[in-house]
Parts: sequence; C-alpha cells; structure tokens
Amino acid sequence: MTDKKALRAQVAEKVQGLSWLYREKADRAIRFHIYGWSLYQAAGTVFCYAGTDREIDTRELLSSALIAGKRVVLPVCTGPGVMEARAIESMEDLVPGKYGILAPKPGCALVAPEAIDLAFIPCASGNAKGERLGYGGGFYDRYLPRMRCPTALLCRQELMLEEIPMESHDVRIEYLITESGITRCRP
Repeated sequence: MTDKKALRAQVAEKVQGLSWLYREKADRAIRFHIYGWSLYQAAGTVFCYAGTDREIDTRELLSSALIAGKRVVLPVCTGPGVMEARAIESMEDLVPGKYGILAPKPGCALVAPEAIDLAFIPCASGNAKGERLGYGGGFYDRYLPRMRCPTALLCRQELMLEEIPMESHDVRIEYLITESGITRCRP
C-alpha cells in the first residue's frame, strides 16, 4: 500500500501538469452539476471551502450560493487539527487565514456542524468509493463526524486515484462530484 505522503506528492505533480483550460472547463462542469443537484437546491446552509490554486475554484459557487439566499459557511482553522465553521454574508468577509487560505474574517457568526445541510469537501484526490486523500492536517477527519448532513467531495477526474489508503480515523465521503457528474459513493 502506497503511503499518503507519496500519493500527495504524485497528485501535486499531476496538478502542475494540468492545463489552465482543462482546470477551467472541469471546474465549470462541476459547478453546473452542483447547481442542478436537488440536494444543493434544497440546502439552506451550505458548507464549502475557499479553493486554493491546486483545488476546484469555488469562488463562483460561494458567490452564487450567497445570491441564492443560502447561508454560506466556510472552515476556519483554530489550532492544530481543529476547525470550526463560520458564516459569511458576502465575499468581502473572506480574508487570508492560516496557511494563507481564504477564511471568514474574525467576527463572522459561528455555525454548529449540526446546522449544516450540505457540505462540499476539498481533497488532493478522491475516488468513487468515497475515499479521500486530504492534505495531512486531519482537520476534516475530526470535523466531519460532527456533521449530520450529506458530504460531497469536489475532484477533477484527472486527479482521481483508484485506491487511497484509509486509516481507522479517515472519514468516507457520501458523494463524489467531478466534471462527469455526481456519483453516490455510499448509502
């Protein structure tokens, strides 16, 4: 079994090789699938991350959710492996947080994990079995068990892996969303 650190390095190399055009088309297709998804349409409170250069660009998704009147919450890293969710009212509420990742500015309302209706989760890679290769901080594996909502992994197909080593604390994701569509990974 390949170790996760080596897999992260392989995926990071793949990301560097992706063309801007492929990334743009894939991200647009992923957003298209989300906008038409009944779970997204019904969700009042949506948890989503602010994508970095190596991830799906979520800015338009965040903005669109706000315009649609949804309560939009993003993660804030508060300590080693510790994360909470805070609501934004506009894109101007996002400021560089830990690790330089955009996060809600201080003072944004704290949202309980149980109050979230649908969560979009970042990854280095994932697969149709709901296996997720994160970035090694353990933030999501600690936070996800506290949520009571459907979870969806956003991943470009070119970055998917057939097998991802899973440890006892790793949380499987319910849905996988790629440019090809939405796959239910587990009941």
